[in-house]
Order: sequence, then C-alpha cells, then structure tokens
Amino acid sequence: MPKPPTYNIIYNWDGAPHGYSELPQSMDAFLEKVYAPMENTQVGAHFWCIGEHAARWNSEVLELLGDVHGRRYENAQTFTFTENIRRMLERGEDPQEALIERGHEMGLHVYASIRMNDNHFNGAQIGDLDKLHHTELTRMRMEHPEWVLGDQTSEWFALSWNFAVPEVREHRFAHIKEICEKYDWDGVELDWQRHAFHLPQHDAYRLRYVLTDLQRAVRNMTNDLAERRGRPFFLATRVAGTLEMCRSIGYDLPTWIGEDLMDIVTPGGGAATDPSLDVAAFVSLCGDKDIAVYPG
Repeated sequence: MPKPPTYNIIYNWDGAPHGYSELPQSMDAFLEKVYAPMENTQVGAHFWCIGEHAARWNSEVLELLGDVHGRRYENAQTFTFTENIRRMLERGEDPQEALIERGHEMGLHVYASIRMNDNHFNGAQIGDLDKLHHTELTRMRMEHPEWVLGDQTSEWFALSWNFAVPEVREHRFAHIKEICEKYDWDGVELDWQRHAFHLPQHDAYRLRYVLTDLQRAVRNMTNDLAERRGRPFFLATRVAGTLEMCRSIGYDLPTWIGEDLMDIVTPGGGAATDPSLDVAAFVSLCGDKDIAVYPG
C-alpha cells in the first residue's frame, strides 16, 4: 500500500460552514466558507466531518438529517444548519461532491472524517429518549436503548453506542462503507476520539478486540476500494494522546500498527487541546512502518 504524501498540516473541519449563511445558502457561499481558512497556507489535506449519526446525502443505509422530528428543530441554529443542507439536496446539489472537487482544484487531498461515537446529547439518559428532541437523535437509537452504554460509562455519555453490541458495529460499518464508496475521496478518517466512550468502562481493555475487528473491516474495505479505483484510498485514525489512554479506552494500537490497519494516526484530545500528547511514544511504536504521525 502506498503511503500518503506529506501533508504538512491537516485541516479538520467539523462541518459548521453549513450554518454560516442565512437560508438558503448557495453552493458558492458554502465552498467559500469551507476553504477560506486553507487558501495560501501550509495545509495539504482537508478532513471534512460528514456528520454524526444521520446522513447529509441521499442515503440507502441512514435516515436523512432532520427526518427524525419531521424537520422540526430545537433552535434557530439547528434549523439554519440542517435546512441549508436539505435545500441543497432538493436543488439537486451535493455538498460532499462539490467540496471534494473544490479541494482537488486547490491541490488538496480531501478525506471523509467520521466521528465514530459522537455524543452531543447534553448528558441525556436512557430514560430521556422518549421525550428528547435533538436533530441528531436517530430512530435507531430511540428504538434500541439496549444498544447504548447507559450506566456503564461516564454519566454525560450514557447515550453513546456500545460497540460490544454486534448490531452497532454493523451499523457503523455500513455508514462508513457507503460514504467511502459514494464519493471521490482520497481517504477516510475514523475519529474514535469524538467521543471516546465506546465500551463498558470496566471492560474496555478486555473488549478491545471488538474495536480492532471494526478497524480491520474498514481497512479491508478501503483496500478493496483502492484496488477497484486503481489508486490509493488512505485510512487515517484519531486516537487518544498517550498509549496508556489508548489502552484504557480500548484502542489496541500495537495490533493496529502491527497489522497496518491505518496510514495516518493522530493522537489528540477528545474535544479540546490536550497538552499531554506523547508524540515520541507514537513515533517509536510506528517504528519502520509507513504510518505517519500527525499530533493534533
């Protein structure tokens, strides 16, 4: 597998530019807001967050963002953000396709960045699901409360998926596979750190193999995709800032690196800058593997 070129700086966008224009946002305005911070800089790759739990494209495996509550929104910000996406799709435009094309015109590699277990439910508990109004709250989570961590993790992250459940892993894999195959990305990032609550907290190390199984399945899929396309399709992974934290969360970095289950590893914080990154340890662990370390 070829290694990615040197990117100097990777710019990770959380998708917010959809909400940076009043309704309806034009595609030109959207692309200007996406790429303005990257023009004439040292950025070599753009990692674009494609969403959390619902699709921002016409999907065969996910519900469309905004469907869960019939396009009724919890606040003006969510209305503007979501409806700008919905109106683009209704006009026959595709923001993913357009931003990949613009990034390539600028000489950038563009990756789909996937938050593996994003939780922005503000500390909601399982008992809140039947009355919780949140645009990212999909029907799957509402119908299967037994598939979330509940009291097996930090209270704030009770509604995070439990990756020990096979159906959860299958669902996340289907999401990843669809977005990778649908567009002309240069690669995909599995952002395990936003947020890093995937397994029952007292069993995360013991159950680390379930996250490895999913990481391995994605690697096999991206290798197949690269072979079909006739060019590389890179796999990046964002993990915790130290090897000890990775072990505690359930990231088996020695196995992931030993089996070449990624091309780029980004040690970083969950939702803020982490001053304790042990960059030297990651570089040492990667050794002579063609795995680039981009601390974040």
